[in-house]
Amino acid sequence: MAKKTYPYYYDEERKKPIISRINPEAFLVQDESLCDMDAPFYKWLDKNHFKHAWYKGHYSSCDWVFINITNKLYAYGMPGIEIIKPIGNHAITIDEFMQIYNIYEKYKGLSTLEFEEDKKEEEITSANS
Repeated sequence: MAKKTYPYYYDEERKKPIISRINPEAFLVQDESLCDMDAPFYKWLDKNHFKHAWYKGHYSSCDWVFINITNKLYAYGMPGIEIIKPIGNHAITIDEFMQIYNIYEKYKGLSTLEFEEDKKEEEITSANS
């Protein structure tokens, strides 16, 4: 009888996948301009304190970059190499990435399940007390 093989994140005892076992993911951003190492988007990443986090350099044939928002890390694309699993298993545009980034920035400094509305409501309540 053939041995069953499961993905590394599958818990055989519980008979289900476990999300905490999945490798970290990053956004895969693609744009023609990213073939140029001096692309404005790379300058924006550096200006916003993202750190280059890969031991290989830039390839002028690659118009994509992997970006981890949580840790503010990025890695230039490499021909034929998936450096890290892309979120959603698909690339997004620079504009789409900026929309996502702005959402994360909106909640910067708040606890995990706290929203701006909660903070404003709390401020109003304490001001009325």
